Amino acid sequence: MVRALGYLFFVLAVGMGTVAGFVFFAALTDFRARGCPGAEQCSDAVSVMVLTGCALVASLVMAFAGMVFVRR
Repeated sequence: MVRALGYLFFVLAVGMGTVAGFVFFAALTDFRARGCPGAEQCSDAVSVMVLTGCALVASLVMAFAGMVFVRR
């Protein structure tokens, strides 16, 4: 049962990391394309990049937890 939970965590982490990576890339492209003349125009792209960066860290932690559960 613990091994199945570990595999589930790992698969969810890979999926979440992939989606977060694509969203981060889209926000970074939007940030670069605008040129950001003012702070209010950049805030949306920057906040999305911060949130997806947090999601990437969470997916790494979840993948690590999945590996630990599989090794148990």
